[in-house]
Amino acid sequence: MRKRVNGLLWAVLAVLWFLFTTVLLFGILSNIVNQDRQEEDRKEETNVRRNLPQTRISTTTKRMIESLLEEKTARAYKFTRYSLDVQKSRRLDAHLRKMLKTHKRPKDSYYSFNVTRSETLSVTRDVIDERPDECKKRMFNYSALPTLSVVTPLHNEALTTLLRHVHAILNRTPPKLLKDIILVDDNSTLSYLGSDFQEYLKILDSKIQIVRNTQREGLILSRLKGEVMTQGDVVVFMDAHMEVCEGWAEPLLERIKSQSAIVVQPDIAAIDGDTFSLYTGFKVKFRGGFGWDTRYSWLPLPTYHSQFRNSEWDPIPVPILQGSCIAVSKSYFHTVGRFDDGLEIWGGEHFELSFNVWMTGGRIETMPCSKVGHIFKSNKYSFGQKKDKNYIVAKNNMRVAEVWMDEYKHIVRAAVKAWQNPLPVFTDADWKSIGERKKMRRRRKSESFNWFLKNVIPEYKIPSKDDSFFGEIQNVQTKSCFFVFDDDYIGMTSKCETFVIIPENSFAFDNSGRLKYGDKCVGYDRRTYLLLITECPCKRGGKDGITWSFTNDQLVLTEKSETLCATQANSGFSIHNGKEIVQLQACDKKRKVQKWSFQFHFLYK
Repeated sequence: MRKRVNGLLWAVLAVLWFLFTTVLLFGILSNIVNQDRQEEDRKEETNVRRNLPQTRISTTTKRMIESLLEEKTARAYKFTRYSLDVQKSRRLDAHLRKMLKTHKRPKDSYYSFNVTRSETLSVTRDVIDERPDECKKRMFNYSALPTLSVVTPLHNEALTTLLRHVHAILNRTPPKLLKDIILVDDNSTLSYLGSDFQEYLKILDSKIQIVRNTQREGLILSRLKGEVMTQGDVVVFMDAHMEVCEGWAEPLLERIKSQSAIVVQPDIAAIDGDTFSLYTGFKVKFRGGFGWDTRYSWLPLPTYHSQFRNSEWDPIPVPILQGSCIAVSKSYFHTVGRFDDGLEIWGGEHFELSFNVWMTGGRIETMPCSKVGHIFKSNKYSFGQKKDKNYIVAKNNMRVAEVWMDEYKHIVRAAVKAWQNPLPVFTDADWKSIGERKKMRRRRKSESFNWFLKNVIPEYKIPSKDDSFFGEIQNVQTKSCFFVFDDDYIGMTSKCETFVIIPENSFAFDNSGRLKYGDKCVGYDRRTYLLLITECPCKRGGKDGITWSFTNDQLVLTEKSETLCATQANSGFSIHNGKEIVQLQACDKKRKVQKWSFQFHFLYK
């Protein structure tokens, strides 16, 4: 009996030992497996971090990672819109009504647009987004975009348009991206822009700061003063009578993020100065350029641009900034030397920055999907007491030419001389300042202005030193211009405007009495007396005896004893029958169809 019990006991002990060793062995094996798994997970994590090929990540791990990435991406591609609570909206509305009631303002004519109409519109009005779908549906990674600051100088600006400017920026800019709005009051004298205006901004948003100049500094220095105060990665310089539209900021910021040396601008949409209507559904047809008299001009988009653009989203390279809305990273703005602080009050800074950027390795582009409204009005920007506007603008533009335009500066000087008398004079301090700007240009290893003409604006026509008049020839009465048919006869086109330059329609009148078109000249058909392009004759006194003169706005051709004038007429010949052409007819000073104007006049002496 005892032996049987002992045997049973040993059997139980044996089973217990077996179970113990099994559990122990299983634990050791599990630990080894877990360590192996942890090592594999660590390697997988390292591979993910290093972006190395992942061949052994489990399906579960992949799904988890994808889920996390999707959630993170969804957050990055969304933003919270700016909104005013009801109580704040009521306070602002009451404060605005008080301001409009208690402060007198000048008549509408003072502002050059219908301020009375503006005051009937909400300062937080909606603007219909009429951009193409490819603009509206574009997705942006907001977490990766740079932040921005807006700098807006103002002087005696209309109250409601100024408030609409500020509200639009707040309402249509992702709050996460907008760091601040810096308003630089350039010594305004109208009472509504005083403490009541400041109180309105205080109620509205703490992102808005107003800086007040104690004396007139001008647009350029006010922009520079405001830029110093900004906190954003990108600074946007804007006019005070502008209204940003939906989705205005994202295209600008995304493009700046993709390029280290670039200045961009939105596509400017005109706000009707009478009705305040704003349409954003148009396509870009022009790009900014310059006139030889330093007038800002628009140029038709060259046909070769279509070879590089696949959609309305794609940027458009532009030779010259429009100037009213300029976006640039602060770091690059400082790299190129900011605006030239030697420019006075207003004018020329957009030319200077444009030449600077292009000629020192940068780019300037328009982003068509970014729309910003602008009230185009006659320039009533005050230049202060005893400050002549034309003189200052001419001096600024001559300074830009002196620094950047090399041997072409004589053309600008001759063109300015034709409309500004006396011609601006540089002081010793001016020349010293110009010298410093030229040193900066050399340090940045700038290209020549000839390079700019050939590479940035190759379609532009260049006058010669012998030309007294140049550019498009416009009829004073009909406002139509010379153009050349395929068969070399000269017709008339309505596609010409004061501020639009169509390079292929450029003609020149030189000191030798020749009316030229490129390297050829304007003659006439001996049978019909219709003007047409011919080979150039010899200079004055040549064997053909043809001499042109431009007197009392008439283009007069003298040949032997016959004197005739260029006249816009309707062709009664088989040549371009029924079309508007240019024909030599008997001169009559009273006939306005014989009166012409050139875009540019040069006085070299």
